[in-house]
Amino acid sequence: MKKFMLFALAILLCGCSGNTKKEETKKTVYKDGTYTTTATGYGGEFQVETTIKNDKVVDIVVKEHNETPSIGGVAMEQMIEKMKTENKYDVDTISGATKTSQALKDAVKNAYEKAKNTTE
Repeated sequence: MKKFMLFALAILLCGCSGNTKKEETKKTVYKDGTYTTTATGYGGEFQVETTIKNDKVVDIVVKEHNETPSIGGVAMEQMIEKMKTENKYDVDTISGATKTSQALKDAVKNAYEKAKNTTE
């Protein structure tokens, strides 16, 4: 009986050892990189560089622009911080700088779309 129990236990252990799961790699939604997009704000066009790493926005840089520094410029700074903190482009617009705010949101949204990982 002991031999049978040991044999059964050995069979069970062998059967289980081949059943180990392969480590699943997490698929990323977005490709890492810096994406340059264009926005049209109150003062005209400006470029936005959005850096995405590990599915997170790590940096947003607004290049030279003609937005009013005390209105549009401040709004962009506040929105960039929110976008990075909340890791999304769809944050609240800043009152008094609606056109600039929407332009920045659209530019970062376009960066997300460029970064979409389409490989399966």
